[in-house]
Amino acid sequence: MHPRRTFLRLAAGALALAPGRARPQEPVVDRQLARRLELWAKAAAGTRALVARYALTRQSTLLKEPLKTAGTLLARAPDTLVMRDDTRDGATTRLARGRLEIRPNDPALPALAEAPSPTVTWLFEHVLALFCVPEGAGEPTAALQADARLTVPRGPGHLLAITPRRDHPARREIRDLVVHLDPHTGDVDQLDLVEAGGDKLVITFSQRRRDAGEDEIAALLQPT
Repeated sequence: MHPRRTFLRLAAGALALAPGRARPQEPVVDRQLARRLELWAKAAAGTRALVARYALTRQSTLLKEPLKTAGTLLARAPDTLVMRDDTRDGATTRLARGRLEIRPNDPALPALAEAPSPTVTWLFEHVLALFCVPEGAGEPTAALQADARLTVPRGPGHLLAITPRRDHPARREIRDLVVHLDPHTGDVDQLDLVEAGGDKLVITFSQRRRDAGEDEIAALLQPT
């Protein structure tokens, strides 16, 4: 199976004492989360389409060594996500609402087209929202919060964790989608998809181009 198909905790609030009386203070984690989202929105807000290079690594106990590939990502609002591997033994994966297509780069191999599972749909909606919040889309964080819980996990860097809601089917397969943000620009530098079984899919991004030309977008949308 192609590795992409399967593609943190809350802190307690504190009470601050003001002179003469006690008053509730906003939980520290909420302020941290607000800062993370503000940083992320610097890059995502106002973006209609984004083209970037990616390097993908799948880590699994079932593999003797990590599985790696590289390619080009297209994220275009409101409903298109494309990942095109560079190599002939890779594939082009295209997701739109209600449709998943996986077309091997080798034309001799059969393509797959089907309705995506609830897990794939959840992942599609949140990854697309991370890259594209076009003008007039409303509250930038709304799509990130849909069927999810947002937290700031412990660890180095500027991290944001997106966790499927407990009663959502995606929770059975996805533990967390951890976002690594550039501390200066807010760009998504890396995504860690941590699966419920412990396997991990790591995707790093580079060479981003916002609102690429229509010719480049059309070329990425065409079959290989």
